[in-house]
Amino acid sequence: MENLIPLLYGFLAGVTVLIGAVAMYKAREKLKPGHLGVLQAIAGGILAYLALETRHGAAEYVESLAKPETFPDFVTASIITTAAFVITFLALAKGERLGLRAGMSPTYATAFVIALALGVHNVGEGFAIAASLLAGALASAVLFTMGFAIHNATEGFAIVGPLLGDRNARPSLTYITALSMLAGLPVIPGVAVYYAGFNNALFIAVLNTVANASIVYALLHVNLNALSKLGGLTSYKFWASLTAGVAIAFSTESILLFALPE
Repeated sequence: MENLIPLLYGFLAGVTVLIGAVAMYKAREKLKPGHLGVLQAIAGGILAYLALETRHGAAEYVESLAKPETFPDFVTASIITTAAFVITFLALAKGERLGLRAGMSPTYATAFVIALALGVHNVGEGFAIAASLLAGALASAVLFTMGFAIHNATEGFAIVGPLLGDRNARPSLTYITALSMLAGLPVIPGVAVYYAGFNNALFIAVLNTVANASIVYALLHVNLNALSKLGGLTSYKFWASLTAGVAIAFSTESILLFALPE
């Protein structure tokens, strides 16, 4: 039973994506197109912050190798992460084209891409929880779990963002739940893999790179849709809402950083 505790932490950290997703989807039934555009821009802001966060995670590792003594490793890491970045974009574009040709709604496709991207990103959250447990820092593991749980609820907003703009989309609660679990539950294998001793830094950097490219691809969809509802790039509402989304994501992450002991 004790071996299941790390997995329970991962579950609690990831399942809250569903709370945010259901709350956001329920809200669309009562709002006008302009209000939905605001919510989409907020979702886009959340994705923008996550894109910056995942990019930092990958770049930090590669930049740490930019020294004469580790120059071969720097070149290798640069090539691998760059390839992962480009291949992810190409794969997503190809996948979306195939989906559209097969009759899949663009909004459903975008929501799936966002959920998948967040799932890749959230594997890293599992690493952070497991690292604390392995170090015997139970308090830090609990705080990580609580912080990620709060933060991941906002990710549910981002998943539903594309669906807000499509009045013809009628996804079931089962579909919303499936996307939320795809995004949130990878925290569990993240805990398990790291706890089992696999914590290769290059692998984590590649994971962050794939997540970064996926999130950038998805946020372009969400923000372009929001722009169409709010009047284009000169819309004050769009920029204010986008900033609000970034602030929400930053604030929930800051709660975690302030709570953690030195």
